[in-house]
Amino acid sequence: MSPISLSHIVVLISLLLHQTIAVPTEPTELLKRQSAANPNAALPGWTLVGCFSDSNPAGRTLQEHTITNPGMTPALCTAFCGNFTTPLNFAGTEFTDECFCDFNIQGTATKVNDTLCTFPCGGDSTLTCGGAGLISVFQNSNHGVGPVPANKAKVGTWSFDGCFTAFYRDAVGTHPRSLLERFTISAGVTIESCTTQCASAGFNISGLEFGEECWCGNSFALPIANITAPLTDCSRACEADHTELCGAASRLSVYTNP
Repeated sequence: MSPISLSHIVVLISLLLHQTIAVPTEPTELLKRQSAANPNAALPGWTLVGCFSDSNPAGRTLQEHTITNPGMTPALCTAFCGNFTTPLNFAGTEFTDECFCDFNIQGTATKVNDTLCTFPCGGDSTLTCGGAGLISVFQNSNHGVGPVPANKAKVGTWSFDGCFTAFYRDAVGTHPRSLLERFTISAGVTIESCTTQCASAGFNISGLEFGEECWCGNSFALPIANITAPLTDCSRACEADHTELCGAASRLSVYTNP
């Protein structure tokens, strides 16, 4: 065999540099594979929202309920999330056999390209169930499903003031909490019950955290500049009223009373 000449090498490199790389076009393969024509696809009334990151250490993209089943499919997951006394707004499949549910997509999540959710479902390899640190999310629009939880601009004389961190860390270490007084509310924490509790105890700042905690104060124990958080960080539904937002992990939905 004759040796490869320098000119041959130049030609080969030129061909490699100019070859066309195929780029997937819409609709994405994920959308095609989640077609309702497949009985294992998401149940009627559930719509694919897309692929989201689920690797943030601060919390899952969907947090309210979870189940693992080696035969997981979108149909199985959406049936699970929609079968509670109060059906949930979102269902998500991940890592072939995992299912998560929530009333809201948590603020720690990031929407990514749908083509990244490529793991085959354990119960039907023709369908995709998220990926490693990626979750395929579906939204429930069936009758009886409540609205996606939200903050309230005003509750009585109280006004929504934003989302704040419950505490913060710097090079020195962990600092005190933003609000120092916590109250237990036997009837359950909602925006109304927490602001009422804070008012009756003589406080004018009310903070709701992690869906079920009520904190009060007359001033923040930390500088505002250090604890202001993006509004999307406060994304957890109140356990006692799933139409309202009650902060999140280490996040406070804050209301103030003039």
